Amino acid sequence: MLYYYTYYPKVREINIPDANVIGMYGPLETSHADREAVLREAFANPVNSPKLSELAAPEDRVLVVLDDALEPTPTVFPFYYVAHELHAAGVPDQNVTVLLANPAHRASSNSEVERKIGAEMRRKYEVFQSALNTHTDDFHTFGTAHTDAGPITVTADARLRDASLIIGIGGTYPSRFKGFTGGGSLVFPGLGNEDTIGEIYLAGASRPASEILGKPENPGRTLIRQLLPFTPAFKFCVDLVVDRTLNITSCVTGAPSSVYRVSADVATRMFNFTVPELADIVVIDSHPLDTNMFQAAHALYAALGILKQGGEIILVSPLLEAVSQLSGTLAAHLSESRQAILHSSDTGDLSHHPATGAQLAAIREVAERASRITVVTHGPGIDDPAKFGFQQSDHAQAALDSAFGRLGRNARVALITHGGMAVPRLATSK
Repeated sequence: MLYYYTYYPKVREINIPDANVIGMYGPLETSHADREAVLREAFANPVNSPKLSELAAPEDRVLVVLDDALEPTPTVFPFYYVAHELHAAGVPDQNVTVLLANPAHRASSNSEVERKIGAEMRRKYEVFQSALNTHTDDFHTFGTAHTDAGPITVTADARLRDASLIIGIGGTYPSRFKGFTGGGSLVFPGLGNEDTIGEIYLAGASRPASEILGKPENPGRTLIRQLLPFTPAFKFCVDLVVDRTLNITSCVTGAPSSVYRVSADVATRMFNFTVPELADIVVIDSHPLDTNMFQAAHALYAALGILKQGGEIILVSPLLEAVSQLSGTLAAHLSESRQAILHSSDTGDLSHHPATGAQLAAIREVAERASRITVVTHGPGIDDPAKFGFQQSDHAQAALDSAFGRLGRNARVALITHGGMAVPRLATSK
């Protein structure tokens, strides 16, 4: 079986012997819907909510929260509908603030912001980013949540406090820590401080990936619901579900919790799929989550679902950016066990960086299953796989041939495409 990585121009094709192939799998690609019709229908029929033009009032101080440029969500299209609805409600432009949620991400560049909301809208509205919050007064403590996991101090971006109407626009994708993104996750963890983000990430990381990834209900999502009452102004949400080509398949608007239930159901059917047998070798790419090693790890979480104990993962990713110096240093904790990393994230060295600790614990779970992880990359992050204890290769074919040399010529291979969005499971799994 010959496969060409058409979305990675610098990566050569890979040829897997037919006798070894379990199959090629990935998220769905749908027939291209009429995007404007999908959006018009969604805004005309919100779920458990009045229309946005009826919900908003001229005196409202509106905060529009979007996922950031590291997420592939085409937010620019529904953003124009939000702006139109606010205008219809009589909300003046000066009452509208835009905030990009950058949980554990770098800040977006000006051109990236324009990709998210459009150049015209960037000039019209004030735009802020949570990644640029550096001072104590950038955050506000909303209170203490008495959650299933115990009391949690709820601290998040202070702009949430000052808004009378909060609107979220984001995508619904598989998440190792929350089951899926979307709904209330734009606010928590999206706009939380390091500790609040860490609480949610660790709630997911403390459970096996099989219980979280691609599961609409899970401990991380439960915690999000328990935190949302602290931001009662968050009344309207827009969730997009895209197919593997990033075309909008579904748009759901309305009350945040209700929107999530609908969009997660659509996303489950879009991104979750079964594979008939466990693989000795999983060849998977990170597309479209290709920015850095932490983002590409979404594909590793996916591969874990169909990998035999002691099997190998070949991860193809351009790694468009190197991880930060701090992240590279913290990655040294991957030499520890998953449980040790979780403990350190709670009370040890990683407790000052709990979200990173949660990500490292999740990556360590993969490493404890795989005998070897090889990253095929040519990008600026080419030196990062070694920091995570992985191997690096220039060519997917060479990495596969080497894996056959270690595991035998009869090793069974599963090829997963668009792995940044994929949730493969063994067909016999419940």
